Amino acid sequence: MDADRATTSDSFERRVRGEQLRQLFSVLSVALPGSLLVAGFLIWGFWDEVDHFLISSWLVVLLIINILRFYIPNVVRRLHHGTLSNEWLSGMLLTGSLISGILWGSVGFFIFSPENPYGFALLVIVLGGLVSGSLGSHSYYFPNYVLFSVPAFLPLIVQLFLLQKDFYTFIAFLMLLFLLMNLFYSKKYSEMAEQSIRLKFSNDELLQQLQSSNKELQQHSYTDPLTSIGNRRQFDMDLAQTWQMANTTKAPICLILMDVDHFKAFNDNFGHPEGDKVLKSIALVLLQVCELHKVRGRPMRIGGEEFALLFTGELPQALQIAEELRKAIRGVQSQGEVSASFGVAMVYPGKENSPKALFQSADEALYQAKHAGRDCVVCTQAETARKHS
Repeated sequence: MDADRATTSDSFERRVRGEQLRQLFSVLSVALPGSLLVAGFLIWGFWDEVDHFLISSWLVVLLIINILRFYIPNVVRRLHHGTLSNEWLSGMLLTGSLISGILWGSVGFFIFSPENPYGFALLVIVLGGLVSGSLGSHSYYFPNYVLFSVPAFLPLIVQLFLLQKDFYTFIAFLMLLFLLMNLFYSKKYSEMAEQSIRLKFSNDELLQQLQSSNKELQQHSYTDPLTSIGNRRQFDMDLAQTWQMANTTKAPICLILMDVDHFKAFNDNFGHPEGDKVLKSIALVLLQVCELHKVRGRPMRIGGEEFALLFTGELPQALQIAEELRKAIRGVQSQGEVSASFGVAMVYPGKENSPKALFQSADEALYQAKHAGRDCVVCTQAETARKHS
């Protein structure tokens, strides 16, 4: 039991982590072009201040990295037929974020100049905006934001501290505080996103359990617990549905009612467990004969020892099926002799007929079968009556 719970818990955690990573991957199509746009703005602002080849090379490398960050997971997922383990996806996403963060952090080494306060201000605004702007897109999984934001922002902070000038030291403290605040909010955002995913999955599982419970409850409500075939409630529902369908197609409806002969005496002589065994065997016989004749209906236990078979078809077929059932029940293995009486009726749905009339007609035929000596098949039409000793 504990092992099953642990396995279920591990599976749930993998689903949560996988969903975090999939959401993180889904925003790359927006986040990566956005970072290239910011890079273009940065190059435009510093074009006259730095070596053109150096800054152009940096942009090309950033472009290549962004393309690889987006397309490699797609290619690997296709190779894995749409499935990708959390470890693979996590490794690719985190590696891509780290490399991108390092690239953005490196730009400060060849762009920052203490003699250019306007350029410094632009660099701080761009990197700060990038770190802050990536908070939403990179925080579905907190380690991803850490691996991007820290390498992107920390190198410039270190440079400012190394200058040992009051102004730049003060700015470095502010930038460090800004970075820590963003890490704090990223952690909170990641926790909220994870909690939302957990809640969604928990609700989905709860809904599935509820649907399964309702289905099981409904099955128990319409299934006889002893024989596992339909009960009286199922019979009433089937009768209404079959009647409505036959009323449209103008097909005749046949009803076979069956009652086990002298069943009370059988229980008294051999005990209820043996009687229950007989009822189960009879239900199995009903199912086998229905399958053999491909009956468009199903057998049901509608009383203690009373069964019913409702289907669309002609009267000769119903009489043949009833006769085969009678013979098969005579062959049921039991401590005592087992037989059954059958009442058969057929009607064409219409204004002059009703489901109640069909049942009463079959019930009347069953009554006649009992009074004719039992172990026989009787139809409400005298000319089709059959009796067997």
